[in-house]
Amino acid sequence: MAFLDKIFGSPLKRHARRVGTRDAQPEDRETSARWLIENGSPEALAAVFNRFELQLEHSLKDKREKELVYELLVDVGPAAAVAARAFARTSVHFQWAVAVIDKLEGPGAGTRALIDLLETQRVEDEFKPEKKRTLLLFLAERKDPAIAAAATRFLVDFDEGVRHAAIEAIAAQDVDGTVLAPLLVDPKEESTRIRGRLGELFATRGWPVPEDAWLQSHVPIGFRLADGRLMAR
Repeated sequence: MAFLDKIFGSPLKRHARRVGTRDAQPEDRETSARWLIENGSPEALAAVFNRFELQLEHSLKDKREKELVYELLVDVGPAAAVAARAFARTSVHFQWAVAVIDKLEGPGAGTRALIDLLETQRVEDEFKPEKKRTLLLFLAERKDPAIAAAATRFLVDFDEGVRHAAIEAIAAQDVDGTVLAPLLVDPKEESTRIRGRLGELFATRGWPVPEDAWLQSHVPIGFRLADGRLMAR
């Protein structure tokens, strides 16, 4: 066994590598996942999450494998939630990790984890928009008083997709138009898609718009001003 360890590394390293290897057989990945779960050390639990980094071409098989790993992690209990938070901080494939937190600690804890991740992205990954967009869209599927405040900071992000996702996260909450009004009257916001989405929100929800000279001549395409509100043409 010592000879094999020198060649292939320790059992933990071997199983950690195999659980996230595309070329491994499904049953071998499962065996490695179960070995790591049974080991139960922080390093082993962290390694189980390698499976969520792997994306198989056969989406149904991929989902089934991930569901199995998810169930194994949930059975571990609180230690799995700790490993889930650590994984989510470093991976763009954080969805399953948040699902583990949701299951073990409740949806509120999962939402707080998403907000914490979003704040980390604002500070550390200013020029890496993909994870910010995904986090905001996940938050758009939830309701929590803290979401609108967390998303508002991204209404001025350099990436249009992030700004649009921030709008969706805010719009999904119980808010009025106050949060989004500054973006509606911002001359620097030139995205037709964003201005159209703002027009749709203000029109369908009947939110009053600010009295603004610039907005008078830059009403979103497809809308008109009437009695201090936007209406579809």
